[in-house]
Amino acid sequence: MVDKSGVNTETMETTGELKNQEDVQRLLGEIENLRKRMEELKKELDKQTSLAKEYLDLAKRIQADFDNHKKRIVKEREEIIRCANENLICDLLPTVDDLERALSANCQPEELRTGLNHIYNNLMSLLHSYGLKEIPSDGKFNPEYHEAIAVEEGEEGKILEVYQKGYLLGSRVIRHSKVKVAKEKSGGDDNAKDNRN
Repeated sequence: MVDKSGVNTETMETTGELKNQEDVQRLLGEIENLRKRMEELKKELDKQTSLAKEYLDLAKRIQADFDNHKKRIVKEREEIIRCANENLICDLLPTVDDLERALSANCQPEELRTGLNHIYNNLMSLLHSYGLKEIPSDGKFNPEYHEAIAVEEGEEGKILEVYQKGYLLGSRVIRHSKVKVAKEKSGGDDNAKDNRN
């Protein structure tokens, strides 16, 4: 069929149909490629999701193991402390017995003093065996070991009096010595007083 312009419309229609069929085939091919790519991506997503779930489960198990470990450490520490306290108390009971005997005895003051000294020596010996050491307080003031609760005029830094003994357990201070410390009289204070008068 020829139109007014002299162009064969049947040929155009066939050519147009062919182009459309080629476009459709090309589009169908692209759709198929996209479908395959989407399937691949879905498989990869499923794989990564599964892997993420495994890692999350592993992290939860590790966290639970860590929490259990912390609880176990706390229980073990409490048990060690309980056993240590039990041992110390068992070792102190003979001293308690000695004190009870001393308090119930009818004896002269000198005998009582001798008995109490014996008990004191036994108790200190026991505490020394556990690592207790008395902090020396017969020299210069050291703030690591001493607590100054009073000051008096004298040789700078010299310990003048001990109000309460201090103790070390191993190398750790468990109680500071409470002491009176000497401080030199400063000349500046006297001059200030003289100027005010």
